[in-house]
Amino acid sequence: MAAFDSPPPRKTHRHGTPRQPSTPPRQRKLVGTRLASGANNAPATTPTNAMDVQEVGHYDRDRPFRERETVFAKTEELVVGLYGNLPVEVRHVLRSADFLTESYVGGIDSASGYTLVASVRTCYVWAHATLKPTSPSPTCYILPCPPPSIDHPTTTFQAPYFALVPSRARAVEPGLILVSPTGVARFWPSISSGLSGGGAFESVQIPLDVAEDEYVSRLTRIDQPTGGYGYLAATSTGRIFRLVITSQAGKHTLTARLFSPQPSSSSLSLTRLFGIGWSAPTPAPRPEPGNVVTLVSSGNVIFALVEMRVQKWALSSEELISETDVGSVIREAIASGAGVEDLESIDLVVESENTLVLLVSYASSASLDAGAMVLDQYEYGPHRVYAIVRLVSHEDGWGVDRVSVVPYVANAASPPAHPHLSLLAGGAVVAALFGEVVVLCARDTPYHERLVLKSSTDRLLGLAALPSEAQILLITSGLMLKARMDVDKVKKFRSESLPNLLKATLKQAILYSPIPSNPLQFVLPPSPLLDGDALMHAAEETSASVLASDPEIVRPNHDLTAQLTARKERLSWLIGFINDNGALGKMSQRSRQRLATDAEKLYACHQLWVRLNEHIDSGAAHSLIIDTIHAFTTAHPSKPAQDVVRDFFKHRVPDLGRLLVFMVEYLGQLGSMGSGGIGPLKEIGGAVVATLQAALSYRAYNLGVYGVDLPMIKPWTSRPTIIDAVLKLVDAASKVATDSGSSSNTGTKDVVNMLPELATLLFSCVQERLDWLGSAMAADEPGSQRDRMELEDRFSQLRPEILETLRLANHLQQALALATTYTDFSSLASLLLRPTPYPPSANPHASLIKDYLERYNHAFGREVVRWCIEHGEARVLFAEEDIWGPYMDEVFADGDEYNAIAWVNDMGRSRFGDASRRLINAAKGATEVGQKHFMLSLGKLAQLAHLQEGGALDGALLEAFHDGLDFIAVQEKLFKDFQNALGSLRGKQKQNQDAQVEAIMRTKASRLKESERKGLISVFKNDVRRILQRKTLSVEDMVDVLTLKDNEETIGDYATALQLLLREEDVPDVRRISAFRRVWCRVYNHDDWDAIRQTANITDAQLAARFRGTALYHTLQAILPVVKSTRQNESLPEGFDLDPNQCLPVPLMPETSSRFPGMPAEMVGELARDFRAESTNVERMKLDDVYFRVREVALEDLGYEER
Repeated sequence: MAAFDSPPPRKTHRHGTPRQPSTPPRQRKLVGTRLASGANNAPATTPTNAMDVQEVGHYDRDRPFRERETVFAKTEELVVGLYGNLPVEVRHVLRSADFLTESYVGGIDSASGYTLVASVRTCYVWAHATLKPTSPSPTCYILPCPPPSIDHPTTTFQAPYFALVPSRARAVEPGLILVSPTGVARFWPSISSGLSGGGAFESVQIPLDVAEDEYVSRLTRIDQPTGGYGYLAATSTGRIFRLVITSQAGKHTLTARLFSPQPSSSSLSLTRLFGIGWSAPTPAPRPEPGNVVTLVSSGNVIFALVEMRVQKWALSSEELISETDVGSVIREAIASGAGVEDLESIDLVVESENTLVLLVSYASSASLDAGAMVLDQYEYGPHRVYAIVRLVSHEDGWGVDRVSVVPYVANAASPPAHPHLSLLAGGAVVAALFGEVVVLCARDTPYHERLVLKSSTDRLLGLAALPSEAQILLITSGLMLKARMDVDKVKKFRSESLPNLLKATLKQAILYSPIPSNPLQFVLPPSPLLDGDALMHAAEETSASVLASDPEIVRPNHDLTAQLTARKERLSWLIGFINDNGALGKMSQRSRQRLATDAEKLYACHQLWVRLNEHIDSGAAHSLIIDTIHAFTTAHPSKPAQDVVRDFFKHRVPDLGRLLVFMVEYLGQLGSMGSGGIGPLKEIGGAVVATLQAALSYRAYNLGVYGVDLPMIKPWTSRPTIIDAVLKLVDAASKVATDSGSSSNTGTKDVVNMLPELATLLFSCVQERLDWLGSAMAADEPGSQRDRMELEDRFSQLRPEILETLRLANHLQQALALATTYTDFSSLASLLLRPTPYPPSANPHASLIKDYLERYNHAFGREVVRWCIEHGEARVLFAEEDIWGPYMDEVFADGDEYNAIAWVNDMGRSRFGDASRRLINAAKGATEVGQKHFMLSLGKLAQLAHLQEGGALDGALLEAFHDGLDFIAVQEKLFKDFQNALGSLRGKQKQNQDAQVEAIMRTKASRLKESERKGLISVFKNDVRRILQRKTLSVEDMVDVLTLKDNEETIGDYATALQLLLREEDVPDVRRISAFRRVWCRVYNHDDWDAIRQTANITDAQLAARFRGTALYHTLQAILPVVKSTRQNESLPEGFDLDPNQCLPVPLMPETSSRFPGMPAEMVGELARDFRAESTNVERMKLDDVYFRVREVALEDLGYEER
């Protein structure tokens, strides 16, 4: 029999006051809930004249767990169920008991078949052997407890110690001994008197040493080798008294006497254990005094645990065989003694004559590990560590075989109860009983299990391990429990099985926690001892089992709605259990998200099933959802099933994402087969939207529950296949919205009304994936940045189109909400400015524009400015310049993107310097000659106005205006020349541009036409056409026109081309060098040098005259002053002055392609051949001699000396 008692105090010195770990003994004994020893864990012997009784089998040991019995906990190794209810009287008393301030004891006696609960004043006894879960309230025997001795100096109000006295007769109630801590003992020969008040008892006062402040610390019933039972009462000073029951003429008498005589010294010892009368002490070892923690018998010996000493007594000779202080060896075995403080013995049981099992506790200041300090999962501080120590005897005493830490942490709500040990299956499993927890620890494997009470007002009052069976009975303040262990599975348990043990705990939590009558709660090991990897593995497997409708976790049910609801509750219990145990921090973010994903998929499946039922209940004769599930199962088969649809919802929830994608593909197949339409789109689209929305809403609502940190890791709701599927639905619904117009068809309206939900869903999915791709975790994956950029570009293109479709489909409010949610202010501006932006007063959304401007200020105002400029509605801005002026300044200050409009704003605000700078930049991008001419002229005037108002002179800017105007003048001159060449055209040819170009080729580029250089001819024609169209040429194009046309009358155009290239800074250096080379090649090719070099019959003056008539001479005449005027510390661009050898290299084909983007490769090749032909012709003429002579003549004529 085992029950709770208060912790026996420990002596700090001989005859000293007992010291408790936290409270003084007098206070401690006020609130004790103790486990009194019984037949199984504290046997001993009694003298021959004791009241001998035989052990009777009142307990129904063979009663198995039946199907009808209530199971409260179940694993592969352990099953716990309801054994029976307590008597009504006991339940009534314990229901209102305060276990923290009132003292209660309890115990289960398997020998007599009776159970006991006692308070300070009253003892309740009832028979449990025949108790069943369905039994009515058993008969309760109520007996008065002995009062404390008024003579004792430390009188306490503590429940008494007890021992049931089994009867020989099966049908006769047992007797009972109650002993108060102050030594008052009462004996009832039969508890039956408890039915009539319990007044028929024998009473005796145990002779305690009041001067030593001695009190009773233990009452034990022991087995005698000769048969029957004996009863021993141990005290705080180390003395043991024997309680002798005698019977004469039917009258029972209880007497108490000391086992051995008083030692000669002041110390009290155990010198004799049994025998009648007192005898003189024998010269045997004398034990040291101290608090007797427990007494247990084994065969012909008895073991006493006195503080940290183990005493072994011989029963036959009543002599002390040995006394060993095991404190030092235990300290050394626990972390080599480092940091072990306040070591205390708590209980002792006998595994065999040579093996003892001790329960000890200690405080540790060492580093945190499995054998040292344990941290409370609710508080951060050291607590007492409990450990099971196996002692093995040897010649020198007792040695430690192993130490196992008990996974128990006391907290502020733990009762002040004294823990006790019990052995199951011969010691294969050790049960440690605490006030609110039973801890089961295997001896040879890492298996351990904890049975924890759910209510803080409930208490474990007793535990009994059944003889020769791996079963225990437990008594709580509400009922009795029975636990059965499978010892074979416990012995096969390995450390690799820990995840399975945790999984079993999780499984029990979701299966048995909802049972209202279950007194147990399921808890994980304290955080320092909890293996995070094992927890994650167990939690994920349990969640997967729920999704797969594992029959061990999910009860089979044909009602799928009820079955889905039950599974959702299972997952809720799972995460709730993890949170309640404070174990969520042990789980990685990936593991948490897996659990959250499982739950949201199950919730989404439930919503899909509800939608399918509603569709069928509405009278529909057919469902495409059912068809798609059948088709999906055929395409992706699993195990055969009679009801494919229900089987999917029961066993294939993880495939939900694939099913949704398949639904959209199936819808597309229907359209390609001509069987698609509004109806299928409405049903499939609605199902996809409802399912994904359910998943997303569930996720958002439960982020905190699962401890999910966004973004999600590869969320299934935003995989590329899901996004593409939703986009297809958006496109289909958009097509219906744009094609239907104002159709009044109900199905069409439903699809159009579904468009906002589809758009919202698409935006959510895309943004979710962007968040993931932009996370630090995704950055480590190859290709993630590329995917993010591509998706961002795609989203930025899709978003305005979809929002505009919503506007056209009369869903403006939803479009505005989406634009606001995703801060797409450019789309927001577009939605509010269409379709009537001007005049502003005519815009129906004018008030909304003001509201958004007040709400979002610059972010929205800038986008309105951009939209108006880009859509040619700048007049809207200037019409309300007082509103939009500041925003225009912000936009225009960002760069030169809007210079074509920004200068107007600057001019209006008299910022002439800024306007001139914007105009010169805008002119560079002008494509029309007139437009560019206007910008340059106005910009020059603005710069002059700026100077007139006192602004600083910007010489470079003014020079740029001059160069630009000069360029325009050159193009205008070419235009006039080409116009003059068209005078020969008649009729329709004058309007035909191709004819005009051909005419100009004949009259203005005859040499080029005759050369049949296809590439250069094509380039020249394109440039002429642009001139005729009044398009602005680039500098490189202008150079080609000036140098490819016939220049007999305009020989200075070569120098003009060089001057244009000299001033141009926007052309890449490589291409500018190539352009310089082409100009010089054409300069050298302009004249017939063979004829010029014919010197027969001509004078030197005539030869010099020929030189002065060449294009080379005129070109040198124009550029040499520039060359000579350049300072030594300055340099001209490379290529400005080239001799015949320097101009020969031709552009490479990539360079040519960069100048003419989009030009076919064949034409690029033609140009390359033409360029080589030009260079080859120059090289063939070998102009080295004449070049230097012409250069000398030019220098002489200019008045320079050649150096």
